[in-house]
Amino acid sequence: MKAIRYERLGGPEVLELVDVPTPRPAAGEVLVQVEAAGVNFSDIGRRLGRYLDATPLPFVPGSEIVGRVCGLGAGVASLSVGDRVAGVTASRSGGYAEYCTIAADLVTHIDDGLDARRAVALPNQGGTALYVLETMARLKRGDVVAVTAAAGGVGGLAVQLARLLGAGTVVALASSAQKLEHARGLGADVTVDVTSAGLADQLRDATSGRGFDVVLDSVGGELASSLFDALAPFGRLVSFGVASGVPLSVASHAMMKRSVSVSGFHLDAVMAVPGRFSATLERLYGLVASGALTPHVGLEVPLERAAEAHAAMQSRTTMGKIVLSVGGVAGSEDGAARHHLTGRTG
Repeated sequence: MKAIRYERLGGPEVLELVDVPTPRPAAGEVLVQVEAAGVNFSDIGRRLGRYLDATPLPFVPGSEIVGRVCGLGAGVASLSVGDRVAGVTASRSGGYAEYCTIAADLVTHIDDGLDARRAVALPNQGGTALYVLETMARLKRGDVVAVTAAAGGVGGLAVQLARLLGAGTVVALASSAQKLEHARGLGADVTVDVTSAGLADQLRDATSGRGFDVVLDSVGGELASSLFDALAPFGRLVSFGVASGVPLSVASHAMMKRSVSVSGFHLDAVMAVPGRFSATLERLYGLVASGALTPHVGLEVPLERAAEAHAAMQSRTTMGKIVLSVGGVAGSEDGAARHHLTGRTG
């Protein structure tokens, strides 16, 4: 089968299209023929060697997939060959391929009529947005919520989910007028351009001096520090990404003085509890089916152009979900040829 793999850490140019053996499902797993794979910032972090744990090499990236079950491991009774599913791989790898294995309790059935591009926007990013708001931030009705990278995959879903969960005011932060307009279309009440001067004043004005009850931060760095300073008494900042490359650092006395809290979130903690993640997925896809939640796809490229997708994500010029469509990838000689992807267009 065809897969994207890299054998060294580095920029998008390390991504190669290769021929690899089709994996076999272990006990409790299913083999899925992949229709679409989601691109996430964690994929970038792994490629650069900046993830929470070391990246084993060689590495096939991709944690988020939609496809059809085509093989069952021992003990799997909840799924059948032919079922259409969406989910996240426990290893956070293997999704950038024509086939991948995935634990049966980390997927959920999805309707045949649901567009694969929209479907793949939910497992990783939707699951993150929902848990950050409900479990970590403990969102209460009427809370004032700030969402960083609000036009991105997680941010766009978080804006919508915050509204659905009863937020009083949703403040969207992004880096361009186009992104802020997109966030307003998703339901943001107030927008803040993080590249403009006087950020502290803008944050204060966004809440009329009240401060934020909840901050969802995937950026870190100076922006996260400014948002921490803008928390209301008993406010909660949740860190679930470090797009800037600089993690937020806060002294305990700074939290005590204002009775605020900072916490971190990683989806693996949810995935480790049997049945919990699949129930979350069922809930998210139910919201999509009802029309209450709308995933937005900003860029779709074929599997063999994965480097282009990574470069686009790193440029921070895209909005919504970045998707790799799988199927019909360029051919190669069996087990030998590799396609370096830098500079390819199509």
